[in-house]
Amino acid sequence: MAENKKEIAIRDYVDALEKKDVDRALTFFTDNATWTNSEGTFKGKEEIRNYTLWMLEAVKDLTFTDDGIGIVVDGNKAVYQHIFEGLNEGNRIKARSICTYQFDGDKCNQHFTTTDRLSMAKQAATGPFARMAVNAIVKRIEKGLR
Repeated sequence: MAENKKEIAIRDYVDALEKKDVDRALTFFTDNATWTNSEGTFKGKEEIRNYTLWMLEAVKDLTFTDDGIGIVVDGNKAVYQHIFEGLNEGNRIKARSICTYQFDGDKCNQHFTTTDRLSMAKQAATGPFARMAVNAIVKRIEKGLR
C-alpha cells in the first residue's frame, strides 16, 4: 500500500469514528489486529468493536483535528498527532493524542494510542471532591516543577 493510501486509510478511519460508523471503522483493521491504549489492549475485531462502542458512548460528538506533525507515513508504519474533542457526561473535553499504526498490507494490525489523560481528567472532573482529587494528583506530579 502506497504511503498516500495509508494516510487516506487513517483519515477514513477517523471520519468513520466521527460519524459513529463502527462497521466502517472496523474495516481499517486486520482480523487479528491489536489496539493498545490507556484502557487496555484489545485483540481482534470483536474486542476492538466493543472498545470502540464504549468510547463513542463515553465521548459524544467526537472530533479529530490534526496537530503538530499530523500524519506521517514511513513504509508500513504511520503516526498521527492530533487533538480530539468531545463531550463526556456533558463536559467538553479536549486533549492531545498520538496514535501509531503498523500495517499488514492495506489494513492496520497494530494500533497504539497515547492521550493526555491528566488534561482530560482536569476537564471532566465535576464537583468539588473530583476537582480536589485531580488537583492533588497534578500538584504531586508537578512537585518541584515551579
